[in-house]
Amino acid sequence: MNKIKILIAEDHEMFRKGIAAVLNRRENIEVIGEARDGDEVVALAASLLPDIILMDVHLPKISGVEATRRIVEKFPRIKILGLSAEAAEEEVVNMIRAGVKGYVLKDTTIEELALAIRALSGGNSYFSSRVSLKLLSRLDSNNRSVGFPEGSPKRNLTGRESEILKFIAEELTNKEIADRLFISPRTVETHRRNLIQKLKVRNTVGLVKYYLNLTRKISV
Repeated sequence: MNKIKILIAEDHEMFRKGIAAVLNRRENIEVIGEARDGDEVVALAASLLPDIILMDVHLPKISGVEATRRIVEKFPRIKILGLSAEAAEEEVVNMIRAGVKGYVLKDTTIEELALAIRALSGGNSYFSSRVSLKLLSRLDSNNRSVGFPEGSPKRNLTGRESEILKFIAEELTNKEIADRLFISPRTVETHRRNLIQKLKVRNTVGLVKYYLNLTRKISV
């Protein structure tokens, strides 16, 4: 089985080395390079051609946003996973507009980081729950700015509903979602039905389309 080749862009050496050491212990992941600043990650992306780049938002020389923009423009095959200490709304939105396919926070577990890497490797996106909440809040606060038609249904999702919507969009089963959130599959199904009613969609496919609009509209 081919390993997922990772390039890490992070200016704090201890954190960068720690992530590299942990990821290299995964049998299907290989860290092939490390960058300390924006210029270096752009150069290494061109020479190493990784599958995925873990991109810190705050890099010296040029920012993670600008580095992402340059890499995506030249090498669209490379997937970029945004990485930051907090889910600051404008940072998240700017990274999405630059071309990231996912976004996780630095306090995430190694299991979630590996899950995000696998998602991007499989052609999907991945946004951690707290990041998703920020994006959903942005949609709620300004429908027109992200392209939703006037008169679209009010969302006002709870934190738990936002988490479940995210997992549904990632094609997790009720049991898998229940295991992640330490609730019963029946509770997940209840939330699923409530989301369908609240968002005024017909079925689970409609929920997935709604969530995908989240990133597509913001990236416009």
